[in-house]
Amino acid sequence: MRTLLTVVLLGTLLAVPVAAGDSDFHAIVRGVESGYGVHRVHIPLFGLARFAVNIAQPEGVKDFDMAIFQTPDGPPRDLGQFDGIMRRVGGGHWSPLIHVRSRRDREWVYVYARPEGRDWRMLIATFGPSETVVLEAQVNPEFLANALEDPEHAGQALNGGQREP
Repeated sequence: MRTLLTVVLLGTLLAVPVAAGDSDFHAIVRGVESGYGVHRVHIPLFGLARFAVNIAQPEGVKDFDMAIFQTPDGPPRDLGQFDGIMRRVGGGHWSPLIHVRSRRDREWVYVYARPEGRDWRMLIATFGPSETVVLEAQVNPEFLANALEDPEHAGQALNGGQREP
């Protein structure tokens, strides 16, 4: 559950416009479903959350898409297969940025990116003991750089300028 919360929070930070019919994201989700034998879980009110982000447009955030898969038997054994899914359905446009594996926590995180106009499109996939999450977002690189330099400011910007209690 900690992985899911981390990805949701990171997704909120990085979320920006993803075209409604973005074929890469949906092809990657289908690749995860068929490659690992898992099925996407419906997220209640997710469309409303995306709509709210579109309306409010917090600093650096416009839209995002996310898929969650339950993996009660633990993470898939052949995680190297995910790189193949990205190469096959991403058409070679995605560049791997980060690949982290925690044997202790049985979690794997993949981060891919590709330029898109003035922005970057990022794809973050986490494979954990009980769930797999795939998140795609279009990121303003200036906002991302500022968020990495001053995460407190980025958090305040996303929180409407208010400090958390």
